Amino acid sequence: MTLILGVDIGTTTITAIAVDADSGRIVESTTTKNDARYTDRPIGRSEWDADRIISQAMQCIKDVVTRLDSRASQIAGIGMTGQQHGMVLVDPQLNPVSPYINWQDQRGNEVDDNGIPLIHDLTERLGDDQYRTHGCFLRTGFMNVTLHWLNTRGQLPGNCRAAFIMDLVASRLCDAPLQSDPSAAGSAGLLNIHTNQWNQDALKELGIPLSVLPEVSSTREKVGTITSVVASETGLPEGIPVFVPIGDNQAGFLGSVANRHNQLSINVGTGGQVSAYSESTGEHPALEVRPFPYGGYLLAFVGACGGRSFAALESFFQAVATEIFDITPSTDAFERMKELAADAVTDDSGLKCSPIFTGTRQDPSERASWTGLSPDNFTPALMTRSLLEGMATTFNEGFAAILSCGVTGITEIVGAGNGIRQNDVLKQCIEARFNMIVRKPNQSEEATLGAAITAAIGCGVLNDLSDSAKWIQYG
Repeated sequence: MTLILGVDIGTTTITAIAVDADSGRIVESTTTKNDARYTDRPIGRSEWDADRIISQAMQCIKDVVTRLDSRASQIAGIGMTGQQHGMVLVDPQLNPVSPYINWQDQRGNEVDDNGIPLIHDLTERLGDDQYRTHGCFLRTGFMNVTLHWLNTRGQLPGNCRAAFIMDLVASRLCDAPLQSDPSAAGSAGLLNIHTNQWNQDALKELGIPLSVLPEVSSTREKVGTITSVVASETGLPEGIPVFVPIGDNQAGFLGSVANRHNQLSINVGTGGQVSAYSESTGEHPALEVRPFPYGGYLLAFVGACGGRSFAALESFFQAVATEIFDITPSTDAFERMKELAADAVTDDSGLKCSPIFTGTRQDPSERASWTGLSPDNFTPALMTRSLLEGMATTFNEGFAAILSCGVTGITEIVGAGNGIRQNDVLKQCIEARFNMIVRKPNQSEEATLGAAITAAIGCGVLNDLSDSAKWIQYG
């Protein structure tokens, strides 16, 4: 049996899996909570202990290898993915010289003396062609926004480089220079997605040194091979190739979509993402155009409503129990909410929900609302049902934006992430709104499996993306 390892450095958890290269079956897996966030930072800062994240990732890999025991000798390669946008500064020896500042960081929304947010100023300075060139507009939390903020305040040390967290872990495994696949580099902003090179004119305009940015390579290439030191620490066989990591959106797509030409991905976790493959770029203000491994692009409707919206309503119900009835529930209300929503019918109630509690990429100030409330429909069941239907409607708006870019041939939906996997009512709402079936992958670790697919192709145990379809099964 040939085995492939996949590793995902996520915001909430860090996961490592070992996959049977013949079938795509996950034979061993470990997950640990990512608990490296500093809790003493000012409001708006999202800073993490990078060394802690690295050690957690190494431990996760070690745990999988330990479970494999003698089968570890069958590992042929390692693929990696992780959270996009954020960055950590490292010295030439790959030691962090700054916290890891992730995608949730809000310093890009800080306002100047005239009340203008930094992100607005940067966007204005880049001009009209930035979306066509970069596939996105700059947002707070993006690597190049954070680099600009640090540089203008004299907080960018000399002789350092910015790294995506998964790229840093990969380089540490191999003691090799940092490399970044376009699928990750594009999330920094200012990557020319047509040439897969940094836009030097844009960097110059924003005062960001090219030398601080990671080298753009490809997941087809190796970062290096497992060193003897790492082999001793983790139990991995020395010399195993580690391939350039990819972005987690693309990895989740790879690990759940068997046919990228006719399947739409809706991934619902804390947030929500609607993604479709396209051989060419598109243009729509609600979408980001992201480089896709092995060519083409993902048209991604990102930052949409997701599990955080469902959780916000659950918190309200908990508050009613505690503050109105002086009852402290012993469990959360999620299962009961799903039971109530399953039996609720909103067709004639007039109740509608816009479930955007924390804004959108285009309008961070947007907030959720219910309309059409009456004494008859102001109930927990109908509020929950209408919220789930509102989520499905929001996802459908993202799909309409994708179709406007010329994508055709979509005939079914792949529903990934725990927000769909654990909520059949949301799945039903999506199917009704889209008039398509939603297929749920059997493997729950979609992004980690996608990372493993890149290593399997890199090692030659899978020929190409068409060959990887045999790894993906649906219930």
